[in-house]
Amino acid sequence: MVTPSYIEARIRRSPPKGACVVPGSTPVLAFGDARTAHVATLGLNPSRLEFTNKGGVLLEGSERRLATHASLGLSDLTTAPWTVVSQVLDDCNHYFQRKPYRGWFDKFKPILAACGASYYDGSACHLDLVQWATNPIWSKLPTSARKKLIAEDTAFLVDQLQNEKIRLLLVNGASAWMQLKSATIGKLNIEHEKTICGHSYQSCRLYSGRLFSKVCVVAWSTNLQSSRGVKASLPDELGRLAADLYAPSAHKLTRLCGKSD
Repeated sequence: MVTPSYIEARIRRSPPKGACVVPGSTPVLAFGDARTAHVATLGLNPSRLEFTNKGGVLLEGSERRLATHASLGLSDLTTAPWTVVSQVLDDCNHYFQRKPYRGWFDKFKPILAACGASYYDGSACHLDLVQWATNPIWSKLPTSARKKLIAEDTAFLVDQLQNEKIRLLLVNGASAWMQLKSATIGKLNIEHEKTICGHSYQSCRLYSGRLFSKVCVVAWSTNLQSSRGVKASLPDELGRLAADLYAPSAHKLTRLCGKSD
């Protein structure tokens, strides 16, 4: 499979200075293969625990999840040989066949299953608005760092959604939803909003719309991993609602394109 130039360019781009990017980490283009997925979940940015243990030491050997400067044998990707660039992409593509952070990603399992997709068979992947892992976490980053990262990285996400075969984007949490709207001003048509009650400490808002006329977007305000009082029933309910919203969208796309993905 030929690697598009925009992917290579993103791998080679250095992190912005002062953005608190995890030392020794590499950009996470996707968790899983965005080139084969038809469904993607979306968050803000990768966790530092994708690259380090809780003590901040880079993961190595069988514990390593993604490419690091240590595993690649160099720290500058801007002029790295293609074999090194390819390894960064390959580690992203095969993330779920290596050592996925299941405690985090399995929260999406009921939603993906309801939509006929899975991280583990390549039909789904996870994307982020920012491809760099940071320390501290996003909510504790200085405002200046968040602005730098968003300004530089959201354009790559837009390229992914325009160029790949993703037809359903599932947006996790109010912060990711607001940032997605900001990054795609004029391109995201919001069609429905509703309140979901009884499945978490606070009511959850559900939003749906269309992006670039081809991607069905379903977003919810509750962050499944970090919000307080999330009940096990919420992902099941979100899955049911997302599947209902996606089904007519997928049918319409099939008629327009004359085939399904």
